[in-house]
Amino acid sequence: MIKLTSNLIKCFVNHKWVSKCIDAKFAIFWVLLASFLAILRNLGHTAIHYWDEGFHAIVARNLLKHPLTFTLYDQPWLPYDYKGWGANHIWLHKPPLAMWKIAISYWALGVNTLALRLPSAILATIAIWITYRIATDLFDRRAGLIAAFLQGFNPFLFGSIHGYNYSDHIDIALLFWVEVSCWLLIQAIRSGALKLYILCGIAQGLAYLSKSYLALITFGIAIVIWGAGWTKILNLPAERIKLRDIIVQLLSSILTVTPWTAYCLIKHPKEYIWEHKRVLDHLSTDVESWGATWDRPIFDYMIQFYPIIYTIVIGAVLCLIFTTFKNRSFGEFFISAWVVGVIVPHSYALTKTPSATMIATPAIVICLSVIISKSWRKNDWVYTASWFALTLSTTIIKGGTSLVKGRDQFDKLNKLAPYLETNFWIIKQLLVFGIILGGLFLCRQLTHRFRWQKWLWLSLRFSVLGISILYAQGYIDSSIAVTNKNVNHPLYQTIGKKIRTDFPQNACFFLDHPDHGTHFYLMFYADRSVYQTTTRDAKQKIVDRDLQKLATQVRAAGGIPYLVSITKQDHNYDLVFEAKAENVINQTYQIYALKK
Repeated sequence: MIKLTSNLIKCFVNHKWVSKCIDAKFAIFWVLLASFLAILRNLGHTAIHYWDEGFHAIVARNLLKHPLTFTLYDQPWLPYDYKGWGANHIWLHKPPLAMWKIAISYWALGVNTLALRLPSAILATIAIWITYRIATDLFDRRAGLIAAFLQGFNPFLFGSIHGYNYSDHIDIALLFWVEVSCWLLIQAIRSGALKLYILCGIAQGLAYLSKSYLALITFGIAIVIWGAGWTKILNLPAERIKLRDIIVQLLSSILTVTPWTAYCLIKHPKEYIWEHKRVLDHLSTDVESWGATWDRPIFDYMIQFYPIIYTIVIGAVLCLIFTTFKNRSFGEFFISAWVVGVIVPHSYALTKTPSATMIATPAIVICLSVIISKSWRKNDWVYTASWFALTLSTTIIKGGTSLVKGRDQFDKLNKLAPYLETNFWIIKQLLVFGIILGGLFLCRQLTHRFRWQKWLWLSLRFSVLGISILYAQGYIDSSIAVTNKNVNHPLYQTIGKKIRTDFPQNACFFLDHPDHGTHFYLMFYADRSVYQTTTRDAKQKIVDRDLQKLATQVRAAGGIPYLVSITKQDHNYDLVFEAKAENVINQTYQIYALKK
């Protein structure tokens, strides 16, 4: 870590040093290595998280038995609704690519939590290098290194890789392929090579096969850049991107996703059509209580991505959008289109999920890296002033974490901007930023004729660099805190191993733990169908299910019903097995046979 910090400081203050390829490659190597090693820490923790890692882990495990048939309950002993993706048989709630990736990892390393998460760790690390390449190609190596560092220690990405965040490994796969497609689009526009547009379309198709329509961000960027070039808003040779190229890109994507789409429509038409409809419903319907007002992505969800430095990041985005119209450069326009193309549609859609803006992370960190990098160029006082004002305003006004109390705090959607109001510290910091920036502009106007004014700006650069290093340490600490969680489920591991080795394939289990989703923990380790003995009524109260009726249904379907008890309740059934769980203090479990 000391070596990494030393190399990054050299990058900040010595542009000539960064221009040397050997040193730049050495620095990015240390960023990649440090990030990957940090991610690996406790990566194999044994907890399987219900939202949504449990689903992905179980479906991927079942793919080892039938690689083209995606199932949640591989053997559904109880009746189910094909529309209910939380308890059905054929599982098409997410596209296939990320779960195929996990299944391959299971095949190579065995079915365990390290194999579950390792593909995401690898893809996320490669994505850091792609961010470096994008920023370097569009701006300079210093911007690339800073952006790589910011993405390499992003706490939300760490949480997704470790399975703690909503959508976890699916979003990491989406992020990776979106980055690949954007990088290929940059190369295609600069070279005009048709084959690069084809490759860009294929990568976009693979992003679609990771998480559906969010992958179309690359297509949207291409359309906007073509329009900007055609209208002369952007200084770009007209021959570099033509309407024909965009059509080729789109057709390549369609051809990439067509085999899977056709397969699903032939084999599982009702499940596929229903899930496809629910994806489109996100635009105008409150899907699964994720509905929120327009301001939630910017004034709540995205704060989790950039704790401590959130306003600095958002301010940098605003600054780069402003300079885009001033400079009309391809690099700034591309990055601005990427950020706006992700955030605006997500803010418009009625259903908003916490991780949907993750694919804007590379572009957002590049915005900040460009502001910092250009601050060290001669006469680029605007960027120095912006960086200093943003950092100072963040230091003056307390903030950095979301004050929203929970998912459904404003579930009635009856306010104009409740999240903005709750996290108003963001607006305060931006207002102070504007005041400080105005003061620095006035200072520039008064001192630009004096020779000593360059020393004034140099002192500002070094002072804000010192403060930024402190913020960088806090940013890293937020990521390390994710790996420190190290949540484990040795109880379910122990029971699952017992079930796998000693119980028949047609055994069906009921778990008496009342917490919603805990049966998935056991189902992953047991590789058998597991249901809960409780459910929730219309008022969301926990109520017991008719266990005898459920057992009769299981037997009628050809299964053998058992009850797994971990709550120390007394059950009037035949005890089959009782033992103390390994590595769990004072925890025993019982398995009962549910006979007629």
